[in-house]
Order: sequence, then structure tokens, then C-alpha cells
Amino acid sequence: MTDLQLLEKLKKRSRKSLETAIRRFNGYVCVVIFNTGAGSLTKEDMEELADDVFLALWNNADKINESLKAYIGATARNMTLKKLRGLKDEEELPENFPSSYGNPEEETEKNELSRLLYNEIMELGPPDSEIFLRYYYNGQKLREIAAELGLSVSNVKMKLLRGRNRLKDAFSRKGAL
Repeated sequence: MTDLQLLEKLKKRSRKSLETAIRRFNGYVCVVIFNTGAGSLTKEDMEELADDVFLALWNNADKINESLKAYIGATARNMTLKKLRGLKDEEELPENFPSSYGNPEEETEKNELSRLLYNEIMELGPPDSEIFLRYYYNGQKLREIAAELGLSVSNVKMKLLRGRNRLKDAFSRKGAL
């Protein structure tokens, strides 16, 4: 099931689709929360935030007009920052806490590379781009991907290898490596 199909089922209030979204994106949500939290949150805080992200997804599915993953990532980041602002009232944040504004040049370059990478992944075409996103971005296991797409595990591995090689070539040609 693609993210777009999953989003449509969420909009129709399918509880099974919420379970699928949690299974598919929980790792991603936890990484966003952990990285945004910069070590300032307890395990319980992070678990609570992850639950809140999926609750927000359920409550706002009908309003989502963007990529499901982008919505989930932005929600996780924003909820984490809000939680940290609440903690700041109680105690000072660590000195190594990353500024959300950072160095504009570095942020622009990072965003440009992310956009370029995403575009190159999409150029792989289906099902290769979907396999690549599921494996590297969603952390899905090879067997899960193979089963859901009706492919063999060795076929999925081969598509990932070819995809990595194509991305490496594309970035080399563009001088981004």
C-alpha cells in the first residue's frame, strides 16, 4: 500500500490504516523526536510524543494535502519543539542544543541536497523508488517490502543495489559527491 493509499484510508477513518501507519512510520517518528530533542527528553516523554503524533494524524487526516511522511515528520518535530519550550520554562536547555535556525548557508545546502536526493530517488521509477524509500527512509525490512510488493527478497536486494549505483552515478555527474 502506498502512502497515498494509506492516507485515503485514514481519511475514511479506517483503524487498520492507523495501525499500518504506526507500523510503517513509528521508527521514523522516534528518530525525528530523538534528533530534535537533542538528548533533553526522557524515554517516557519521547514515547508520549510519538503517541501524540499518531493521534494528530488520526484527528487531522482529512486536512492533510501533502506527503504523509512530510506531515508526520513535521508534526513530530513541531510537537517535540513545543515540549522543549515547555521544559525550558522549568530548566535551561543544554548548550549543545541545536538552534532551529542554524547557519542559513548550511541549512540551504542541506535542503538542496535533500531535494536533489529525493528527486533522484523518484527518477528511479516504480517500484524501485518505492522500495528505496521504504527501505532507507521508513526502515522496512526486505521481507516486508518483498511481500507487500509481490517480489522476491533477492529481487528487492537487486533493485536496491541498482538504485544505489544509479544515485551514486547521478550525484557524481552533478558534482555533489
